[in-house]
Amino acid sequence: METDSLLGPKTGSASGSDSYTEYESTQHAEDTDAPSDGNHGVSINQHVARDDRMTTAQKKLLACLVMVRILNGSLVAIMIPFFPVEAASRGVSQTVISSLFTAFALAKMIMSPFIGRLAPLLGIKWLYNFGVAASGLATIVFGTLNYIADTSAFVAACFLVRLMEAAGSAATAVCSFTIIGSQFPSRVNRVVALLGSALTIGMALTPAIWGGLFALGGFGIPFYTLGVIMLLMAAVNQRLMPTIEKTTSESQTHLLSSLRLLAGSTGNWVCMATAFIIAADVSTVDSALAPYANDVLGVASSQVGLFYIVSTTLYAGMNFFWGSLAERVQNRYKVMSPCLLVASLAILLVAPSSSFGLNPSWWVTGLGMTLELMFIGGAITPCFKIMLDSGIERGLEDSLSTLSLIASVYQMTFSLGIAVGPLSGGIIVDMYGFPCMIIVLALATAAVGVLVGVKAVFVSLRHMSAYRCRA
Repeated sequence: METDSLLGPKTGSASGSDSYTEYESTQHAEDTDAPSDGNHGVSINQHVARDDRMTTAQKKLLACLVMVRILNGSLVAIMIPFFPVEAASRGVSQTVISSLFTAFALAKMIMSPFIGRLAPLLGIKWLYNFGVAASGLATIVFGTLNYIADTSAFVAACFLVRLMEAAGSAATAVCSFTIIGSQFPSRVNRVVALLGSALTIGMALTPAIWGGLFALGGFGIPFYTLGVIMLLMAAVNQRLMPTIEKTTSESQTHLLSSLRLLAGSTGNWVCMATAFIIAADVSTVDSALAPYANDVLGVASSQVGLFYIVSTTLYAGMNFFWGSLAERVQNRYKVMSPCLLVASLAILLVAPSSSFGLNPSWWVTGLGMTLELMFIGGAITPCFKIMLDSGIERGLEDSLSTLSLIASVYQMTFSLGIAVGPLSGGIIVDMYGFPCMIIVLALATAAVGVLVGVKAVFVSLRHMSAYRCRA
């Protein structure tokens, strides 16, 4: 056993004492590439624990994860309401401003594999809270950059500090998924859905809270406030979160063979494609919507914010449903594929073409954004759990190192979508216009939906065959 105990005894009692809960794969074989009973490494006690309520330690841990996730949502979106205007007033070009946002996601993508490698060696709890504190400190520093008079120095400092924030955010993201997989083995999908909702809530609250603080106190106040809260949260977490001990270095020596096993699973590639396209969809539409809304729909930026509030609120609510559904269905690809196809149709409504008999209007755009966010949760929520189960089924050891590796691959893929989406989408908008970019996004999303549907059919057929052989 590589870790010390964490969340109560293996019988699942609610004593709240710190004891280890082994990772278990509860997904049936339809989420993997080979039939099995889906119960490898699951003891009788673990089956009993599945029906018990969460322990006190698990509840504390979940509360810590949710609060940090909300703050991370604010960290991602805090610059959106006012930074572009402030930077433009200094003569910074829109290309440089957009690059600053893209650099954050790109840095997270590059750093995620290294963090996944180091996390089990340094300690998951320590690295998680270090990431929160580093992000908080960098956010405070960012609030002081407005005092730099020279524009070139200002831009360089913005990039440097934003990269520091990205490093902290990547550490927090990778470690949080590792914690989910190891400490909530029978609730992975529901916890992933809950944290996805928390992130969205943090982003949705940004215009009201941090934009309001900017209006009241100027450029630095939002960054100072968020940074201090994150530092305090890191200190609180360090005290409240149970310890997850470091693994031995021996389990970290076979990285290449582990990656080969992951790459050999078609389920992993399907899930990575899903995470990539969803991240690209949301980030690309968000980055390019405002000019279209203003020029074509006649909707001011303040009204565009209402679209985001409504759509993200419904996304957060629907995620609870998707998380619960993902725990119940056997073939999760059957949920993912229709959700992607519906999301692709919803994306078309964001900038409707006359060939569909719809003229551009604010309510059609708002409906498209809302439906898109409501259904993408059903596609992305099961991905992490499927990747965990596929890795174990294909021979990866049942350990914290495996969880950390898969968490880093998942986070890297998602960050890649955020980095590539706005950049490529911006090029298409400049060349052919916003409606054309929407069509490209919708087609790409539908293509992934079809790919997931093929996987769903393939898995169902294999398991029908396996069932007949056993019968």
